[in-house]
Amino acid sequence: MAVPILLEIFMSRNPLALALLASTIILGACVESPSAPADPNARRPTVLRIVPASATTGVDPTKPVTITFSGPMMAGMEMLVVLHEGAVTGPQVGGTSRWSADRTVLTFTPSAILKAETNYILHLSPGLRGANRQMIDLAACTAIGGQYVSAGMMGSGGSMMNGQWGPGMMGTGWRASDGTFGMFFTLTTAFHPGAPR
Repeated sequence: MAVPILLEIFMSRNPLALALLASTIILGACVESPSAPADPNARRPTVLRIVPASATTGVDPTKPVTITFSGPMMAGMEMLVVLHEGAVTGPQVGGTSRWSADRTVLTFTPSAILKAETNYILHLSPGLRGANRQMIDLAACTAIGGQYVSAGMMGSGGSMMNGQWGPGMMGTGWRASDGTFGMFFTLTTAFHPGAPR
């Protein structure tokens, strides 16, 4: 009984301490732990649209790539969406990724004009999660031209060496429990006078 009474006296004489305690309680109630489990009743996010669409040829090499998700995505998920030149093991294209205000549209803008008349692969990790912590439903992405990435495509043969995936692997989050490595979409750029070749 003495502790609550002493705390009440201390708080009444220290308004700053009271404000700090109140804000800590409110913040603790609003911020979810990163390891908090997903709501089992929440819908899994998927990709609704990619611009340019998968298998598109004649793509303007000066334009960004946008991915529209079915719901808001968790912070940091832009790290699990990569544009490669040539193949899923090809060089990663540098650039900036920006989310829409509601975190449903990711826009990737390359830092330089893409090469002309060149194949590019947009690779989505199976580790992508929605803001509701549900894993992405990649199977639904096949409806918009997505294809599964296999271990053979990654050049790893599906095996690990010294605890690390072989050449072409991109770290944690790129191998699904079914042995696939996410989903890929293709695009081929058009000739453009300002684009390298």
